[in-house]
Amino acid sequence: MDPNVLQRALDREIARREKAEALLESRSLELFLSYESLHESHAELIDALDEVKSKQHQLVQSEKRASLGIMSAGLAHEINNPIAYIFSNLIALEKTINEWNKYHQIVSDLIQEQSATKRKNQIETLQEFIKTSDIDYLLEDSSALINECTDGVKRVKSIVKGLQAFASSNSGNVEPVDVNSSIKEGLRLLENQLQCNSAIELKLEGNPTIEGYPGQLDQVLLHLLSNAVHAIEDSSGSISISSEQSDNLVLITVTDTGCGMDQTTLNSVFTPFFTTKETDKGTGLGMSISHGIIEELNGSISIDSELGKGTTVTITLPACTIASQAA
Repeated sequence: MDPNVLQRALDREIARREKAEALLESRSLELFLSYESLHESHAELIDALDEVKSKQHQLVQSEKRASLGIMSAGLAHEINNPIAYIFSNLIALEKTINEWNKYHQIVSDLIQEQSATKRKNQIETLQEFIKTSDIDYLLEDSSALINECTDGVKRVKSIVKGLQAFASSNSGNVEPVDVNSSIKEGLRLLENQLQCNSAIELKLEGNPTIEGYPGQLDQVLLHLLSNAVHAIEDSSGSISISSEQSDNLVLITVTDTGCGMDQTTLNSVFTPFFTTKETDKGTGLGMSISHGIIEELNGSISIDSELGKGTTVTITLPACTIASQAA
């Protein structure tokens, strides 16, 4: 075979390989640059996600602080009221203790006295003291005062415990949450805001339990109950709260017979910063944050409302799979 023909064929093959290698190198470079770009984009997305989570946490805490601010007047009354009668009872107990000290001194002197005449006088003094000081009443009254002080301390402790649970961050381990306890705690924190002519109906069945962080459900329920209270504040309306557990689901409803909402307002309920309240009474974050918390708990929240008739909020959540540990 002609050597020139072989050479030309070899040259063509070498050229094709060089072209293929150049193309492969170009593609490799493109892939490498694409990988680097994707890596940078991934890192940026991670940073952005962390920033979003941080902002979300800040918004949740902001809403909590706003809610606490709105409740502060009522909570101050709730705490000051038991503290006031504890203080009053302590003053009364101080006087009682002084009387008991006098009684103790008279009895002590009587026991130590050897003279029959003086003992007779001291017995008369003791009888007169018992009569004028009404020792039996002091005994009975002291017990009542101490019981009232104990009840007052328990009341303050309960309020503080509720606030601690409400203000706690979503940290630590997921644990069983007693739904009915959360409902009662929310009502307790809002007790002073409820009007005397407002009827509260509780239909709490069984012991429904979910899994979550301490304070999560408390925050949602407190906001829903606060909204219900606000909705009936200009009327003698009522609020109905129910809970039940069926199979693997927990159902919670909060219904009020207040002002209700039109469809336009209802469509914007979960929009961040949307509120129909006055500036100092709401941030517009409560419902959007509540929606986010319920979704985080793998549940759903829906609202039915009619202007002038009232509103019903329904929450559906998966039941706790370790409910037996919640007791």
